[in-house]
Amino acid sequence: MKNNLTDRAIEGFNCAEGLRANPYLYSSPSWYAFELGLWLHKTGRTIPRLTAMSRGYTIRSNDMLFRIIDDVKTISFERIR
Repeated sequence: MKNNLTDRAIEGFNCAEGLRANPYLYSSPSWYAFELGLWLHKTGRTIPRLTAMSRGYTIRSNDMLFRIIDDVKTISFERIR
């Protein structure tokens, strides 16, 4: 898969307990994947798999499409499909 970010999403998912800061450049695909992993953990979802950026301001993971909601102070995700 082109632009596979699964490792970064899993890294975020696994460090959710440790509350480690995101080590990637803000607004990069790696940063969003890490944040998605944190969000998936915090919302009780399964570990990320097949994570990649999609068109527009969206990211795919676990056969789902999420809209990125980033207002600089907070980040969250909204499932689209």
